[in-house]
Parts: sequence; structure tokens; C-alpha cells
Amino acid sequence: MNRLIIFVVAVLFVTAFAAPAADLVTSLPGANFTIPFKHYSGYLKASDKKQFHYWFTEAYNNPANSPVLLWLNGGPGCSSLGGLIEELGPFHVSDNGNTVYENPYAWNRVGNVIFMESPAGVGFSYDTSGNVATNDDEVATNNYNALVDFFTTKFPEYKNNEFYITGESYGGVYVPTLAVKVAADKTNFPHFKGVAIGNGIYSFKLNYNTMVPLFYYHGLVRQNLYDKVATQCCKGNTYKCDYYTILNGFSECSTLVNELLDQGEDLDPYNLYSTCYLNGGSSSKRDFIRRMINHQSGLKLNKKSAGRASGLPLCAQSNNTETYLNRADVRAALHIPSNVGHWTDCSNEVGYFYERVHDDVSPEFKNLISNNLRLLTYNGDVDTVCNFALNKQFIAQLGQQLKPESFDSAEWYYRAETPSVAGFVTKYTGNLDFVTVRGSGHFVPEDKPREALQLIYNFIHQRDYSLPVPV
Repeated sequence: MNRLIIFVVAVLFVTAFAAPAADLVTSLPGANFTIPFKHYSGYLKASDKKQFHYWFTEAYNNPANSPVLLWLNGGPGCSSLGGLIEELGPFHVSDNGNTVYENPYAWNRVGNVIFMESPAGVGFSYDTSGNVATNDDEVATNNYNALVDFFTTKFPEYKNNEFYITGESYGGVYVPTLAVKVAADKTNFPHFKGVAIGNGIYSFKLNYNTMVPLFYYHGLVRQNLYDKVATQCCKGNTYKCDYYTILNGFSECSTLVNELLDQGEDLDPYNLYSTCYLNGGSSSKRDFIRRMINHQSGLKLNKKSAGRASGLPLCAQSNNTETYLNRADVRAALHIPSNVGHWTDCSNEVGYFYERVHDDVSPEFKNLISNNLRLLTYNGDVDTVCNFALNKQFIAQLGQQLKPESFDSAEWYYRAETPSVAGFVTKYTGNLDFVTVRGSGHFVPEDKPREALQLIYNFIHQRDYSLPVPV
């Protein structure tokens, strides 16, 4: 009888604390290196009808005692697997989807990383009813439910690890709205420590109000057009001008501001200094995100059709991720059901049926500050879609005081090397840091992978941002 009791207890222990064997990826097609960590791919229950696909990469070293990070891409409507393969994940793809090579600056050198595809209809995630229409608050609830499933059903052994929520772009809405729910649930998330958001869309009004001076001071706008907007529409004060309200109307000023924001069309809006030609197609993630941000703004922005697609050579293969993830052997390795459709980086259907609820996430940030959570908001400084001035102004108006070390502009350095200025740091009370990444665009872990790894490592370990990463 005693042996039976011991056996039952042992089975229950293994069931409660073992990672899901069915989700373990045992062989990754195309990998040209030996993968030194475990990784899992499967589904999390977001609601009775919604199943969110996740790909979980354990840490390179000591995963049992390393923090857990959730990563969310934005859009709305873009897949976090794009973030995995093209930005901060350990697996990067080349050779037209035939080769997987190791990213030496992957964030799972810092901790265990969950890449979750949200909302339903994005990537391999789905709703059994086929309905992909959703909104900010429903997505926050679905993301919360999926995380509860992750920590209670799939990986309970990680429940007591430190936990962080990270993301970029429309993650500026996804992350804080989810974080408020997580912060309120100490039972399922006993060691939730904070959030890190790159180039987030925190305020639609501030985003458009900061665009005009940003365009002008980056040399994109001819002087007479800028002067005309200043005198006719802004009473001579372009810095305090409410361009968002102007754009929301149908006046001559609306036409002028639209014209001003249509300058530099042949440049990459996500990185003004990029030397890579764009493909400009509707399937391009880079084109998609800007269209979705403009769509969600509710403004009637008149964009001339871009001419960059015709006759311009691509400097990089643009569809490696999509080609790779739709290979039959890759889908089988990732345990994707046969009835789940073709994977795309971003979903037009999800994006256009998405309902924006939060124009400004100041209440969510203040809630997180009051809960003593640590907040990092970082920005590549040559992105025009969710620009650094938007976030600098947003953070400044949250009511926190500058820390003494931020009274003057403070540089941070890559590997503490002078003059390798990686960007600038502003620290506030309330555990709130604003950091720029010099010369990076919208996708910081892609544009500046070394600096991004150093940034996230030092944030999590509460070290000076300039210190070299010891991994």
C-alpha cells in the first residue's frame, strides 16, 4: 500500500512540474548548429474559442533560475515569431528559408523567452469560430488567460521565476494593458517584476504632434512648406501646434500637414538611415505596421503611392521567415495542426477589424508605477512611425521626478567603451527609465542587436546600462 502511495505521489509530482513533452521541439529543420537549450512550440488557451500559439526558448544557461520574458510584437496584427526569427530570438533564417543559423545576440542568453502570437488570426493562432475581430481590452484578457495557462498548466516549474513582459510598437498598448492585469494577480504571477517596451505607441495624439518637428529637423521637409504650416496653421509656434486635431479635420491646414508628412516617401520610415531598399508590397511587415498605426489613429491621411518598389533591387531576402514557417517539415516540428492556414508575418484581416480602445496608456503606466514595478521604455532614435520624441514627452508627463544623475544628458556606451555612445538615458523616480538607442530604427533588436542585448540584460539585473554583458 505504501509503495502505491509513493508511486501516485511521484506521478503527480512529475505531472505538476514537468514541461509538456508533447510541445518539445526535438529537431528543427535547417538548423546548421547544435541547439544547446530546450525549446517548445504549442498552444495556450486564451479563451474557450481562442488558441494562441507560443514558441518558448529556454535560457542558454541555468534556465531553472533565470527570469522568464514574454515578447509581443505589435501591428496590431503582427506575429511574435517575426520578432523571434528577425530580431531577438536564437534562430535566424537565410538561404530562402533553407538554413537556420544562430543569433549570437539572442535574448534567451538573458533568460527564458516566450514568443506568443496574439491576437487570434495572427500567425499560427486561431479562433475556432473563425472570428478575428477584437479590441485592446479583449486582447489584454486573452493574453492574460494564455499566460495563466502557461504558468499553471504548461510550465508550472517557472511560476516562481522572475517574470517580465516585453514588446515593441503596438506593444505600447498590448504590454501595459496586460501588465495591469498581471500585476493584480499575485497568485499566478508572484514574481512579476516589470516591463520593457521598444518604440511603443503610447499616445496617438503625441505621436502625430511630434512627427512634424521630427520630419523637419531630420531634413525631410522643404523650408517654405514648413513655414507655411507654421504661419497659417500654428500661429508661428510649430512646437506647441496640435497637428493631430488639424489632421482630424478637412481644412486647408489638414491638406498642408498631410503634404508635409508625405515627404521622404522613398526613405524607410522605420529607419531613416537605412540603406536597404524596401520591397513596398502590402505583405511587407514594414509597410504593414505604418498602415495599421495610421488606420488605428482614425485620421484621414493621404499617402501617395510609393515608387520605391519599381525597379529597385532588394539588399536582403525579404520573405525568409514566411517561406521557412510554411515548410511542411517545419510546421510538423512545431506541432502546428494541419487545419491552421498559411503563416504570414502580419494579418491584414486582424489589423483592419481591430478596434482601438486606448488612445493613451498613461493610466496604465501610472498603475504600474504605483505597484512598484520597474519600467523601461526604449527607442531607436531614427524611427518616424513611433518616434522617440513621442515617448520622451509621454514619459515626462507621467509626473515622476528626474533622478539627480539625469539632470544633464547622460550617455550610455556599448561595452563601456568611449566613444561608442549607444544612446542616452533619462532616469525618473518610480523605477522608470527612458533610453534611446542611437542610430536604430523601429526594430531595435534587429538594427542594433548587440546594444539591445546589453540594454535588456542590464535592465533586468539592475546594472548600469553601459556595463558589458557577461554572457
